[in-house]
Amino acid sequence: MVSKIDIGLDAFRKACRPPQRLSPSDYAHDRVAIYEGKSPYYDKHATPWMNEPLDQLANPECTELILLAPTGSGKTTMMEAAMAYIVAEDPGPTLIVGQTNATISEWFETRLMHTFRNTPETKHLIPSGKHRHKARKDAIIFPHMTLFSTGANISGTQARSMRRVLCDEPWTYTLGILRQAEARLHDRHNRQFILISQGGTIGDDWHEKWAQTNQRERHYCCPKCQLEQVYAWANVRYDEIQGDDVATSKTARIVCANADCDFVITEDAELRRSLSMKARYIQTTTGVDGSFGYRFCMLENWHVPLSRLVLERIKAMREVSRGNLELLKSFIQKRLADFWNDEKEDTRPELTGGGYSVADYANGEKWEDEFCRFMTIDRQQDHFWVGVRAWAIDGASRLLWFGKVDTWDRLKVIQEQYGVENRKTQIDCGFQKDEVYKRCAQYGWLALRGDQRDSYPHKNKAGNTIYKGYSRYQNVTASDGKKTMVAFFSNLAIKDTLHQLRNGKGVKWEIPDDIGNEYLQQIDAEVRRGEGRSAIWKPRRRDNHAVDIEAEQVTLASMLGLIGTPDDEPEESQ
Repeated sequence: MVSKIDIGLDAFRKACRPPQRLSPSDYAHDRVAIYEGKSPYYDKHATPWMNEPLDQLANPECTELILLAPTGSGKTTMMEAAMAYIVAEDPGPTLIVGQTNATISEWFETRLMHTFRNTPETKHLIPSGKHRHKARKDAIIFPHMTLFSTGANISGTQARSMRRVLCDEPWTYTLGILRQAEARLHDRHNRQFILISQGGTIGDDWHEKWAQTNQRERHYCCPKCQLEQVYAWANVRYDEIQGDDVATSKTARIVCANADCDFVITEDAELRRSLSMKARYIQTTTGVDGSFGYRFCMLENWHVPLSRLVLERIKAMREVSRGNLELLKSFIQKRLADFWNDEKEDTRPELTGGGYSVADYANGEKWEDEFCRFMTIDRQQDHFWVGVRAWAIDGASRLLWFGKVDTWDRLKVIQEQYGVENRKTQIDCGFQKDEVYKRCAQYGWLALRGDQRDSYPHKNKAGNTIYKGYSRYQNVTASDGKKTMVAFFSNLAIKDTLHQLRNGKGVKWEIPDDIGNEYLQQIDAEVRRGEGRSAIWKPRRRDNHAVDIEAEQVTLASMLGLIGTPDDEPEESQ
């Protein structure tokens, strides 16, 4: 029978033992329990790219640790190993900031508590018995330190003084939360601000932190020419096999950055593993003192086939051609662990003029191929944006004028100057709808409105239901009793068509040589996000009026049957 004295002595030995003389990665190896991992305990050899960042926990010179890493590479497991080391070997008040209260609580209750309960040095430290209330779903009041968790919100990142703050996936945080979390450290001499995340967006708080750190990139050594080089997508090669993406992806390989060397990294997992085990971090920039930044990408991870990465990239680039940058953004942020830049990654070709000037049509002159022309208007609070475009019977078109207008009277002057019929002058009614209806009734114009529907039902001549990217015109009444008509169009479908025209993948779509930078900036101010039914065109710049004006032009040309599918029939209202 164990005596109370023996129990007391055992508790004293556990509580008062000196720290282990091990680095954090060596301490965690085969000791720290992992929840549903590939092995029951942390394995430093399974994720060699995590060892140096993890070891910075024991570096008194490290006041900031930044890890930029791909998803599925062991970030969460590394966090759990780090917390076990902190609690057992280097305690101090710690705050963990997750994406939301719900996600951090779930991780805290399941994965992190599993680590604490099943790691020898931490399991006896968990409050129990009459102190069990100190172990909550979002905090643990250990005998020797406190551990709190919160979602990335203002209330959770206030009022506490911490030695360490660990932020999980700060790319998801709203503006200012990262600064609030860092402020919890109160400039302690032994503070550590730890940020672990995939890539974000250039210009956000997470990118600002990465830009200011002493960046270290993971390099491998070519066994043939001995050149140390970063794992870079620029060195990935594959042979395009027409019509077979899977077969194309299976030709994936990584070539040496030395053009005179013919060494190639293939799908061979053993080769990739051996290179990774010998790889090391090399500092590439000089930043803030005490800030240690690390980055690696999924190309190093031998658990993920190169063919899978290439297949994902092929699919992403195909979506880019449709104006959808979402898959490419995800690939760059999550697979390459890099920061996204809309301007850099958008592959839309540069727009060039069609060999004519605005002045050529300033007095209502007709284009030689012209069938009709439309004037479309985007209504703003105290001004308007206007475009006049002429259309040929084959769907080709030529922009005649684009600009900003201050008054309703001036709109009427421009309409008459360019000789646009009343019914072919149409204005967006998404803003100040009632006033737009009144003016349409006064001038004989019609109203348009973009919405989120994919398509609208129509009856063809045979009486069958077909679907188009716009609705039929509907009668509407303004508050003064006057009537006009409005039609709706699918923002997604119409802007998809506009994107194809703008990229030269259809009939001729021209702009003047002297159209100006304002139009050129605005016409590319939106990008396509998402896939399938969740897809949407979203502004990336505030001024996107040219997109809206040209979308209205595409809608009207579609209604007249100038562009569209063979099943389309001209709308009688036109």
